[in-house]
Amino acid sequence: MSKISQRRALLLAAIVPALLVAGCSAGNNTQAMKGAASPGTPTDMDSMSPGETDTSPDATDEASPTDTAGGGQAQSAVQGFFSAVKSGNVDQVVNSFSDDAVAAVNGQPTAEGSEAIRTLFQKQLQGNGMKQATHTIDESRTAGDTDAIVRSTSKQGSDNYRELFVLTKDGEEWKISQFMNNKAS
Repeated sequence: MSKISQRRALLLAAIVPALLVAGCSAGNNTQAMKGAASPGTPTDMDSMSPGETDTSPDATDEASPTDTAGGGQAQSAVQGFFSAVKSGNVDQVVNSFSDDAVAAVNGQPTAEGSEAIRTLFQKQLQGNGMKQATHTIDESRTAGDTDAIVRSTSKQGSDNYRELFVLTKDGEEWKISQFMNNKAS
């Protein structure tokens, strides 16, 4: 296992269980999802205020003044992903992910790697009923200089979804390394 894969595995092992426990116990109380009802993670993380995203191509995003490690840039990468999904641009969607990324989309087999992610999103975007979807970034946190977590919610037709993104810095660019979504109950 490469050093990067080990770091991602440790990051996921530390963060995902806490987010899942908080989400399951939160119900409609979003304060629990922000960490009030869950133990802190073992990493020092900066957080940004939640906000509705504007996924239009000319949308701009400014990081909060306390975000010194790139959480705003990671949030912008997720907004770019949402823009690509809404436009139906599969190439741009795939380019949002790292080469060895994993995507677990509600009701679909897990996709690992660029080609599997391309196949997954080609199916997802057929007919592109996601053009009218709305997306809200609920939380964006950095974990050191090269990792970030972004949590969002989306409304697609009458369905509500929760998304969790783990991003890794690839050179100067943030790429999605892990993506998971599911229908909110």
